[in-house]
Order: sequence, then structure tokens, then C-alpha cells
Amino acid sequence: MDLVYWDHSYNGVILLNLLIVIALFTCLRLFSGTIAHINASDELLKKDNAAFGLTLAGVTFAVTILLSGTIYGDPGGDLADSAFFVGAFGILGISLMALTRLIFDKITLPDISLRDEISKGNMAVAIADVSNVLATAIIIRAIMIWVTDNSFEGLIALIIAFFVSQIILTLATYLKRRMFSKLYAGRSVQEELKNGNIALALSFAGWKIGTAFAISVAANIVVYEVYDIKTIFLPWIIVSIAAILILKIISYIAERIVLFQVNTMREILDDRNIAIGALQAVIYVSMALLIAEL
Repeated sequence: MDLVYWDHSYNGVILLNLLIVIALFTCLRLFSGTIAHINASDELLKKDNAAFGLTLAGVTFAVTILLSGTIYGDPGGDLADSAFFVGAFGILGISLMALTRLIFDKITLPDISLRDEISKGNMAVAIADVSNVLATAIIIRAIMIWVTDNSFEGLIALIIAFFVSQIILTLATYLKRRMFSKLYAGRSVQEELKNGNIALALSFAGWKIGTAFAISVAANIVVYEVYDIKTIFLPWIIVSIAAILILKIISYIAERIVLFQVNTMREILDDRNIAIGALQAVIYVSMALLIAEL
């Protein structure tokens, strides 16, 4: 009785795919400057900039998450075609990650210069930046797994699904900023981050990553249709928004239970209590993971 099944005819394709992914990963130093828009050598070796080190570590982990999606699919097919599409999906995913950081800098948090703040060693902004690239990587990986075929149609589906998801994530972040300003008059998320509020940055990071997991739920529910990809994105939008709303509700309930009789926002904004900010972030990500696995 065979306890393990392995089709050796796929060995060459799998090995080549793995080598391509490793090659893309080892080139991270070359395109890390593109993603972070900062000279990595100067920040790490001359300035010993911990904020940039955190950002680069986040980018490295995010790229790993992203690249894991490129080798998830069917290993069958021609060796050359498989190698081409694994490389194409990997390069496209990294390019989309660089684009989303630009969106985060110019649209999501327009009053903050990520480059300037990270260069100054602002850890709060670095944490927010890391949460953005991790959220993007989670979404892109989910889309790569959702796209079941290695083809040009699959690449197009990845691009469209990315932009749809990015619009949802950006709008959700914008609404969160507006609601925060209304609830706490005279304060804003961007000003708190610029002023180095790490507690708020951790809370924001947990919310951002949790929201990304909620959006990725669509990949588990919406059926990918290679022959008519135009019709599948309305369901993707509906499922993503529904998952975000459900996450908001159950996270609020969980927070009220775990942090019973704790004024979380006073602790985060006035006392800058990093422990409370971290705990709030973990609650949000934990609830999102549970939803994503349903």
C-alpha cells in the first residue's frame, strides 16, 4: 500500500519553478529600493536606521508570501511554458507590490511622505508601511491561488482582481481615517503616525492586514471562470465587502470581551500603550484568519 503518491513526471517542472522563485527572491536587494524608494545600503550600513530595517524585513517577508503563490498551481504542462508563467506571475506580483506602495504613499496617506519619515527613523510610519506591503502580498497570493490556469488570461485576471481589491482596501482605509477624525476631533491617523505613535501604528497594522485577509475570502467563494473573467468581479466585490463588515462586527465583540472595561482608544491615543495597540491588532488579525478559513 502506497502511503505517499508522487508523480515523478512533474519533477523537472517543479524543480525549475522552484529555482525561478528562489532567483526572484535572491534579487530582492536589487528591487527593494524600487519598492521602498530608499537607498538600502545607506540606510542599513551608514545610518543604522531601524525603521528602514523593519520596512525592508517587511518587504522581504511580503515578497516571500507573494512568491509562494506562484508555485501553488498545477505543475502540468510544457516545461518552457510553466517556467515562463511562473516567472511572469512573480515579476508581475512584485511590480504590483511596488505600485501599491505608491498608492499608499500618494493616495491612502497623502499627508505623510513615507520616504522622509522612514529616513528619519519613524517606527510608527515604518509599521504602517510594513502592514501595507503584507496586506498586498496576502491579497496577491490569494488571487494567484484563485487563478487556476497558467495563461495570459490568468495574468489579466490577476491584474484586474488586484485593482478591484486595491480599490476596496484603499476606500476602506480612507473611510477609517474619516471616521477616526470625526470620533476624535482634532486628531488624525496621519498626524498620530507622523508623531510616532507606535501603539496606533500597531492597531492600524492589525486592521490593515486583517482587512486583507477578509478581502481574500472572495478567492475561496467566487468561482474562477477562465472563459468569462469579466463576470466574476462583481461577486468578488460583494463577497469582499461583506467579509469586511462581518470582520468589523466580530472583532468589536471579541475586543469588548478580551479588553473588558478597557478604554482602548484612550490607552492608544493618550497613553500610547503599545501593549493595548498590539493586542487590538492581534484580535483583528485573529478574527480575520478565522473568517478566511471558513
